[in-house]
Amino acid sequence: MTSSSPSALLTTRRSFVGLTAAAFAAVSLAACGGGGEEEAADVASLDVGAMDSFEADQQFTATEPITLTMLWTDWPEQPVKETWQVFDHIKELTNVQLELTHVPFSDSVEKRSLLISAGDAPTVIPLIYRGDETPFVSSGAILPMSDYIEHMPNFRKYVEEWDQGEMMDNIRQADGKYYMLPGLQEVWVPSFSLIIRKDVWDEVGIGIPATWEEVHEGLRLIKERYPDSLPLADGFEAQSLINYGGYSFGTRAGWGFGDGMIGGHDGEPLRYAATTDEYRSMIEYYRTLVAEGLLDPETLTAANDGSGAGGVVEKFAQETCFAASGSSGTAIEFAQGMDATVGRGNYSLQLIPPPAGPAGNIMGPRNFWHGFMLNSQIAESENFLAILQFLDWLYFNPQAREMLRWGIEGETYTKAEDGTIELTEGHSLNAFDLNTDAGTDLQKDLGFSTFLSEATESRALKESYNSEEYTQYIDGVVANLESMPPWAPAPLEEAELEQASLMATPLKDTVDTNTLQFILGQRDLAEWDDFVAELEAAGLPAYLELMNKARDRFVEQS
Repeated sequence: MTSSSPSALLTTRRSFVGLTAAAFAAVSLAACGGGGEEEAADVASLDVGAMDSFEADQQFTATEPITLTMLWTDWPEQPVKETWQVFDHIKELTNVQLELTHVPFSDSVEKRSLLISAGDAPTVIPLIYRGDETPFVSSGAILPMSDYIEHMPNFRKYVEEWDQGEMMDNIRQADGKYYMLPGLQEVWVPSFSLIIRKDVWDEVGIGIPATWEEVHEGLRLIKERYPDSLPLADGFEAQSLINYGGYSFGTRAGWGFGDGMIGGHDGEPLRYAATTDEYRSMIEYYRTLVAEGLLDPETLTAANDGSGAGGVVEKFAQETCFAASGSSGTAIEFAQGMDATVGRGNYSLQLIPPPAGPAGNIMGPRNFWHGFMLNSQIAESENFLAILQFLDWLYFNPQAREMLRWGIEGETYTKAEDGTIELTEGHSLNAFDLNTDAGTDLQKDLGFSTFLSEATESRALKESYNSEEYTQYIDGVVANLESMPPWAPAPLEEAELEQASLMATPLKDTVDTNTLQFILGQRDLAEWDDFVAELEAAGLPAYLELMNKARDRFVEQS
């Protein structure tokens, strides 16, 4: 990439694959409700507005007008506007009117939990990652989606075609059902990795670093050439760097820490990642970078509200930083900052595959992207079948996915016979650096290319709005990196969930605090055994016993 690389600025700054700390915190609220297993609704009798024959890849249009409520997360830089066409166009195509309940990004998880626990949640609850649904299962507040997928032909088709059946089995709860439908990705690559100032890395003779050892060497050489620099940055409260970096050390950390469990395959017990030699090795590596003046400590602690890369943009623009965590959207932010200082065409940025480490060319387990769950009250609606059909179309139909990303064919974009998509004159997509400032922006002015467009993507759709360099990034990941095995499922029963909540949250807080202190040098690594002892004193043995009990039960029932 020379000046910039088209990509989404709205990629959510988390991709958790287990029960997250925020989800654990919601358990106490959700547990206040009822519970117990209920029989599946008789969908055939709740068919007002439904199509008589609805098949995969078919346009859904309700036979009667339907209003459907949806929770909508507002990003600070992207408020919903009166000019947005996306909702009107969805209604035009489907006869479904979306009615939004707004929550701010800054505390969306907390407000979502409160709405669900109070019984006030809208029908559709988007932006749900694997594990986010777990706290609400036992209360009966959300719908067991696995009971109804027979009515969702697009979902079934692409789960099969993209070989994601086993992954779906791994998100089942203790009752054998799953309660969310995830976004499906035909090709899985890490959204966040290392972005480098490639021209400078070429200048010092390293080029694209393939290993963390080469990253270390390159940073040293850059520091020699630019002595006032702190050449590596994170910008995401340290959660990104140790996430994509941790896997190649054989561990999980940062955004990917989840429930903290690793192992559990082939009869071995689950272990707590933060107590392992691999986790310590990862910490030692980043501690060395900080000690040598190669990793900017400020970018590990500065708050990030999810709106972008923050102060790291300025550091790239001032040429005091030459590598940083980010997505291809972050690279656009860096490029736009550098255009004003270095000048467009005078630099080269590139998102590179996560470097190899002691565990090899490893990335995290193949995963889903965010999807949705449903308020269980929908099972009493006369429109239940029609709404299942609509959501199957909206989230998994290829034409719907293209519409959510690109807008209205023939009006906002054109599509050639070979599948190439181009914006029409007068339309831009500034977030992806496409037709910049041409006039009407698809995202900010019309409401397309928001988080709804991210959930499910074919490889062709993903490549349609990204640069050639991003396609090379996908190729590099697919060719050179191996996914870790899926995290061993250990679904918890109702009583265990509250126990796990009380145990996991203080453990994770201890891990987060001490990981950062070790990396920054605020705590000496000679105190590692003391840190492990502190985790044990905080209840780690009981937590491991609980999780291993759940794992053993899952294996026996499988």
